Order: sequence, then C-alpha cells, then structure tokens
Amino acid sequence: MPVHDGEAYLEQTLEALLDQSYADFELIVCDNASTDRTREIVEAFAARDRRVRYVRNPRNIGLARNFNRVFQLARGKYFRWAMADDLVGPTNLADCVAALDADPGVVLAVPTWDLIDAEGRPARGGRELASFTWDEDPARRMAQFIDMINGRSSIAVLAYLSGLVRTEALWDTDQLGSYPCSDQVLLGQLLLRGRFVEVPTPSLHVRLHESSAGHGIGTGDYAAVHRTFFPDRAPANLLRWRATRHHRMWNVLRAAASSSAQRRALRVRYARASALQLLPL
Repeated sequence: MPVHDGEAYLEQTLEALLDQSYADFELIVCDNASTDRTREIVEAFAARDRRVRYVRNPRNIGLARNFNRVFQLARGKYFRWAMADDLVGPTNLADCVAALDADPGVVLAVPTWDLIDAEGRPARGGRELASFTWDEDPARRMAQFIDMINGRSSIAVLAYLSGLVRTEALWDTDQLGSYPCSDQVLLGQLLLRGRFVEVPTPSLHVRLHESSAGHGIGTGDYAAVHRTFFPDRAPANLLRWRATRHHRMWNVLRAAASSSAQRRALRVRYARASALQLLPL
C-alpha cells in the first residue's frame, strides 16, 4: 500500500485488508513522508499484526516512485497495489488468488467492483461500470483496451490497477511512470503478457474524493497532477509531459501487433479514440 497523508480512511482500509479469508500475505505500507497521523496508525496495526510491514520514505519521492517502491519491496508470487482510501470485502484476495491459480494464461485478476464517495456511499456520476471479457489474441485484447480507456468505462482503470497480478509479469513492464495516465500504459504492457479476468464476486469499492491522487486529472489541473509526481520540481513543459503516455502507448500497440496491417489498424483506432487528447499536442 503506497500512502501519503492518508489518515482519513487508513484505519478502515487497513482493517478491511487484514480481515481477509485468505490470510497468507504480507501488507507493506510505504509511507511517502506523511505529515499527518499515517505513521502512528500503521505502527499501531503493525504492533498487533505481524503481516504489516511499515516503511517510511525520509522525503516525498512522488506518487509513481512510491508505488513502484512498494512493488520492489514485495516478495510474493502475486502482488496487488492496495489504495489507502479504497475498501475491500473479506473474499477479495481469495477470489483473485483462485482465478490466477486456475489459469496460467491470466496475468491479472480483479473482482467485481463499484464506486463510493468520501462518505462511503454509492457514487457513479454518469460513469459506466461495464464488465469485460478479454480476448485470447493480444491484438484483439489491445483493441478492447483502447475502447475501454477512451470510453465511458475508462474509470475501470482504477479498479484494474488494484487487481492481483503475477509478480513476474509486473517485473516485465516499465512499472508505473511519472506522467498522467501511466496506469493505462502499465495495464497495456501487462495485456501483452496475458489476459485479465474479472471475478464475479463483488469485493472492491473504489473511493472517489477530492483528496485522491488522481483527482487533478479529472479536473484538468495538470499542474497539480505534476506536483503529485514531482513534489520538488516545476514542469518544464506540461504539454510535452502529458504527451508521454501517447508515445508509450504507441510502443505498446506496436508490440501487440503480429503484422504491419494489425499495427496500422490499432494505431488508427487509438488515434481516433484519443483525438481530443492528441490535438493539443
């Protein structure tokens, strides 16, 4: 779990994560130099549950680097990023472990999920909570992914980033980049390595609130988003920085295609779907 100043929801999140029917796991909390009660809260949990491991950065290293540090500290066969403000049901981990154990062609398992607001109430706001069945063929999977990240179901990226993933597959990616929507690029790289699967049992509640890490992207405040990745550095060129994800996705699309015709088709599909983001560049 990467966290920075997460005291508002941290206790209930930790309680839910530790109350799992599948108990054989380690919970690494990587505190990104929090200035609130985060340390006190986590250390209290660690004192009574040996599965909790607390690590604190002496300075804020930025959102993506902290996410990646959690992963680099992990030692298990499977891994998941737990968000400090989300909630999970008691079978979350067991259901996802079973899905990965059952099919070696699956690299990531995510439970059925929903959205909640700051108070834990259902929240949708016009978003479409669609489910996906991922194709066996990498190029067709990538076409599905393009449609997902550019459609009304794009919020699903938040749930998938919290899915249980094969550690070896995640090592074979660039991990999370320090630019907007780098989670899309990461998930695209994982899709090159295998399918995703959605577990039918609902057990993930993704919380949307104004203090969440990705809130600035939804409001268009990219200067604020830049500070979450680089807290001690001003952006040289926000447009160039925002364009990074398109350049990286271009490479993902190339790797997914088995022919030049497939590559062109995927790139045209992506360019058309991403036109509003590409035009200012």
